Amino acid sequence: MNDEDIPVLKSKQVSIGLTYKKRNWLVSIENFYKNVSGITSKSQGFQNQLEFENLTGTYNTFGTELLIQKQISNITAWVSYAASKNNYIFTTYVPEKFPNNFEIQHFVATGVSYKYQNLNFAVGNKWFTGRPTTLPVNETIINNTITYKEPNSDRLKDYFQTNISASYSHSFKDKCDLKIGASIQNVFNTENVINQFFRINQSTESIEKVNTFFA
Repeated sequence: MNDEDIPVLKSKQVSIGLTYKKRNWLVSIENFYKNVSGITSKSQGFQNQLEFENLTGTYNTFGTELLIQKQISNITAWVSYAASKNNYIFTTYVPEKFPNNFEIQHFVATGVSYKYQNLNFAVGNKWFTGRPTTLPVNETIINNTITYKEPNSDRLKDYFQTNISASYSHSFKDKCDLKIGASIQNVFNTENVINQFFRINQSTESIEKVNTFFA
């Protein structure tokens, strides 16, 4: 990186937070801002009209994170929430400002854990708004090229998942420890799309949608 052929990444960030702990309550809130300059479009994993472009620009993100936790005897429950805005800025492209590929505007996680002697049990949920995606204008292919809408102007469906885990531990007199655990991921078998892109199927001469799922 020499700041001529490949720009030098420069980052500025600031955060301010507050934490409160009393009577088995924990409340924490943090606000943050980050600006990164010198990024290139080729390093951001675009799979739309910017895939083969060589643009230099910045991205900035700002938001809030909140955690509330309460412990009652052997039970611990918590909920966390995050809200953020994350944009690219490429001044030589139109539009010059649009959502970051990895932007998640709202994120919520909840969980409850229970401990009884050597047994631990936990259940957790997480939900977040869909990441940005870019859709074709129509199904027409011109000069073997897909015509897209503005970058990241649409979004994937929201993500939701519930997980359950349990473990048992036992210590023997000879200082040997036994631990057994089991977990069930995505209890409700929710179909979550975490990435989407489009390509030309040469055999059918049509636009093909490709989804990446996380079970």
